[in-house]
Amino acid sequence: MNVENDAKQAIIRKYDDEAKELDTPAWLALGNDVRVPERGSAHYFVARKVSMALELCGNQISDNSTVLEIGCSFGQMTALLGKKFANITAVDISPRSVQIAEKRLQSYGISHVHFVIDDAEFLSSIPNNSIDVVFSFSTLRFCPRPEKALSAIKDKLRPGGIAIIDFPNRYSPWHALVKRLMGIQPHIHDRLFSPIEAVNLFLNSGLAVEQVKCFLFTSRRLPAFLLPLFIPIDLVLERIPPFPKLAGIIMIKGVKR
Repeated sequence: MNVENDAKQAIIRKYDDEAKELDTPAWLALGNDVRVPERGSAHYFVARKVSMALELCGNQISDNSTVLEIGCSFGQMTALLGKKFANITAVDISPRSVQIAEKRLQSYGISHVHFVIDDAEFLSSIPNNSIDVVFSFSTLRFCPRPEKALSAIKDKLRPGGIAIIDFPNRYSPWHALVKRLMGIQPHIHDRLFSPIEAVNLFLNSGLAVEQVKCFLFTSRRLPAFLLPLFIPIDLVLERIPPFPKLAGIIMIKGVKR
C-alpha cells in the first residue's frame, strides 16, 4: 500500500509542479485558443483520440449525456469534450492540474464543466449509477491498480452506460523502441499494455467489451514539419492488417450490462 501511495504522490508532485509553472496570464492567452498550447502534432494527437472516442460511442450518446472524464490533466481533452457535451465532470488527482484546467476553459467561455480533485481508483466524489459515459485518456496507465479503477468506473456508470478508455500499446515501435533511441525518459510509474491485457481489465471488472480499436502511429512529440507526412500514414496503416497491431494507442469501448 505504501508503494502505491508513493507512486500516486510522485505523480501528483510532477503535475502540480508543471501546472504551477504554467499558471500565468501569459500561458492562458497563449495560442488565443481554448486548446492547451502545444505543437501541431500534439493537437492532432489529442483531436484524433477524442474523435475516435466519440465515434466508438456512436448514437448511444447525446449532447445531454452525463459525462465523466477521468484524468483531465490541464484540460487537453476536456476543451474538446466541453464543446460537445453540456453536462461534464472532469476529475484529476493533481489539485493544481484541476485548477489550471478550470481556469483555462473558463477564460475561453467554457464554464459548464465541473472540475473535481479525485483518485481514479476510487472516484469517491461521483455517485454510483449516475454517469452515462466515461472517457479516460492516458490515465489508467499510471494507476498502481488499474483493475480497481475499472471497478470504480463500472460502479459510477448507469446500466447501459459506456466506458471509453485508452492504453499505450506495448507492441508499438514508438513505445517499445523509438522513445528510448530518441533519449526520451520514461514517464514515472508508466505501464504499457497489450490489447488482450487491456481487454481483460474490462472483462474482469464486469464491463462487456463491444469494440477494440488500435490507431495512431503519429506521436504527440512528432516535429511539426513531419505532421503532413504522418497524417496519411495513419489513415493508411490503421486500415491495413496487420499494421494496426503496431499502432500506438489501444482504445476500448465497454458497456455496463
